[in-house]
Amino acid sequence: MDIRQLEYFLAVIDHGGVNRAAAQLHVAQASLSQGVRALEREFKLSLFHRTGRNLVLNPAGQLLVEPARKVLADLVSVQDIMRGARELQVGSITIGTMPEVSSEAVAAWSVSFTALYPDIRIDLSEFGDAREVCDEVLAGHCELGFTAFPIPTENLECTELGLQRLLLVMPPNTSVDRSAPFELAALGGVPLAVSSVALSENDIVASVLRRESVVPLIRAQVPNRHAQLTLVLNGAASALLPLRMATVAHRLGAVVVETDPEIRTPFGIVHRPGALNPAAQSFVIQSHAALVRWRKAIAENQRSGLSLLEASMLADNLP
Repeated sequence: MDIRQLEYFLAVIDHGGVNRAAAQLHVAQASLSQGVRALEREFKLSLFHRTGRNLVLNPAGQLLVEPARKVLADLVSVQDIMRGARELQVGSITIGTMPEVSSEAVAAWSVSFTALYPDIRIDLSEFGDAREVCDEVLAGHCELGFTAFPIPTENLECTELGLQRLLLVMPPNTSVDRSAPFELAALGGVPLAVSSVALSENDIVASVLRRESVVPLIRAQVPNRHAQLTLVLNGAASALLPLRMATVAHRLGAVVVETDPEIRTPFGIVHRPGALNPAAQSFVIQSHAALVRWRKAIAENQRSGLSLLEASMLADNLP
């Protein structure tokens, strides 16, 4: 049986006759009629009552309608899947990030995706704040945006990835009790380096410090995480940095401590309304899975008695 024969059969029903069906499918009427008759010969059954030029479904034809529609729908689904498979072999994904959800973090989450699809290029760009990221996604310049939440627009679809934990990162050889969280109430006399563009994160930190009656001592405002870390490693200031970057700082010699109370910032992925292309959809899935594995490994390591920093460093070494 030819799939086209089923298509001809359904077209006759949907368009009310051979003439209209042939015009809709851009085929000759004779070809369409022959296709329907070939289908009847295949089944050894008539599917229509023929009265002059009119075709009216008979009981056998009525039984075929729904199975035929299902076969064609399944064929379309298979074609979509295979088209998606082809698209996952080549091409690129454009992704926007921001200081609070840095390109380094997104690159770390993308490892499993690049292993699965080595021929897909990832184009990462970092923008100043959540509004810039959202504007780039809305304009179609980026397919995905990794951003702090909440976002300044209702015109994008959001996938929440959870909360990002901030730790206090201090210069090497800083004398501080590492066995207990650092009380934020004592942060007032600690010089800090803050990112001048991490606006939503700064608002959250400022809110937490106000509740602790702390006026922060800002030693420097810098444009990015790397500048913050450089100041810390050179002994000029301390900084509140995300857990993943805090582990990097620790490996470079910085003193890293948890805080009390904890500081957490929400983040996730945004994209334009509607279905993502297969590569972008797979990137979202793989990034989320990588985060889940990382957090699960950290939790398991902490249950074995390790500190958050130790547990994170061990989790970073997972494939």
